[in-house]
Amino acid sequence: NPDMTNLQPPTTGLPAWELSMLKFALNSLSVILSDRQSLKLFQGETEELIRIFDEDNGYDVFESLLIPRVVGIEDSSRRWSVAMVLEHLCLTNTDMHKAIASLSAGIVPRGEIDVALYKPDPEIGIDVRERLLSINAEYSRLIQTLLESAGRLRRKPRYRHPSFGDLSAHQWHVLAALHQRIHRRQAQKIVAMLGVT
Repeated sequence: NPDMTNLQPPTTGLPAWELSMLKFALNSLSVILSDRQSLKLFQGETEELIRIFDEDNGYDVFESLLIPRVVGIEDSSRRWSVAMVLEHLCLTNTDMHKAIASLSAGIVPRGEIDVALYKPDPEIGIDVRERLLSINAEYSRLIQTLLESAGRLRRKPRYRHPSFGDLSAHQWHVLAALHQRIHRRQAQKIVAMLGVT
């Protein structure tokens, strides 16, 4: 059993086998799922995350503890609270919204993504719940508007994700849903370990 107190730095990333598996999952889901199905998945995961957060009468949403590895979660992200999970999603979903909006306009966003910037600050307020709901509602509105005007999200141009390579607006959208699912599982693991049945 490895020492669970010495976490790897945020720049370490995922094990190679796991990253390959997730790339395969993302590529497969990008073929299988339509934009509307991906949106439904994204919205369902949002509801589930809020439900977990709202079960706070049985645990402390601000209590961080070390959990075993969850597929898709970096080693450096294993000591989070449920509030930190929501804060992380506020940060990532805001920027995924921007990337999809830009790509849908035919413009590749400038600059490279630094995953270390998406680590949540442990000092989070209770407003993180409403912020995530607001950010995800804005995201959903963007996708719905784009689908009403164009029928589907664009497959070109592409913007580089540091782990998954060059992704189209459609692939970023699928990733947003998949990413929320991974972190919902993380939140469930935290709650389970805090003793909530």
